[in-house]
Amino acid sequence: MWLLGADADEEAGAASVEKITGLIKDGGGDVDGAALWGRRTLAYQVEKNKEGSYFLANFKLDSAATPTLELALDADQNVIRHILIRHNKPVPAVEESDEPEERPRDRGGRDNRRPRRP
Repeated sequence: MWLLGADADEEAGAASVEKITGLIKDGGGDVDGAALWGRRTLAYQVEKNKEGSYFLANFKLDSAATPTLELALDADQNVIRHILIRHNKPVPAVEESDEPEERPRDRGGRDNRRPRRP
């Protein structure tokens, strides 16, 4: 998963996906899928960006080639955050979404409190 800054447009996003999938294939890997998760407001500023575009790619890559991919992600000026996660089990296919997913808000059990005194 990687995150592009607010100044990156759709062309920069497509170029980023092409670049990263190309790096994976050059390292002898196989890309199962790559998709844009959407533009979202960040919980806190990251390198002066208040929002960013999230991208996810599922791929298989030899562990010897991951440092090269990590260095390329670090060197890319448009990528403000990235993370590589190793899965031992198969991962579901990546699907591109147009709308953010509606999730119920977890209030941590605070809905059952007594009403406040006047």
